[in-house]
Amino acid sequence: MRRLVIMLIWLTGVGLYLGCDQGLSPADSSVGEGPSGISGTVYFPSWPPADSLYDLRIVVFKTYPPDDIVTALLTGQAVAYPPIDSTHLPFYVDSLNYTIELPPGRYEAVTVVYRFGPVILSDWALVGVYHQPDAPTDTIPDPVTVEEGQITTDIDIRVNFQRHISLNREAAP
Repeated sequence: MRRLVIMLIWLTGVGLYLGCDQGLSPADSSVGEGPSGISGTVYFPSWPPADSLYDLRIVVFKTYPPDDIVTALLTGQAVAYPPIDSTHLPFYVDSLNYTIELPPGRYEAVTVVYRFGPVILSDWALVGVYHQPDAPTDTIPDPVTVEEGQITTDIDIRVNFQRHISLNREAAP
């Protein structure tokens, strides 16, 4: 009987030790533990000729509009997806699902940009922006807020290569 009591006390102590690994932590400790970022779908209803398509990226801007895309990327005011040191988004697809991990915060614009010529420092144009479905215009981006530990979903973008906006001081074609 004495062994049984000692065994129960020991098991209770082990159970308490294993069950109390966080002390007095909040009841919902899962908030903020996962990745932060955005996800959505990019739709491509049409494409430009192959000879005018050099690169294609999703670019998320902290401030908008930028002076130019290269400076925004180099100064950390923008994030490119896929990263610049990797291959571009696939060409000639109907749509593309994406997820981008981002630090929490407010982002003024989620865009799709393409490089239309061989000059990497200047031949960039914006061809799509995220905006609310009921927005009065499809060319003005709506800001997105990324919360700690959450992926903001439904950040969808419709691309229009015929209606592009230069992202540099020089005009796009």
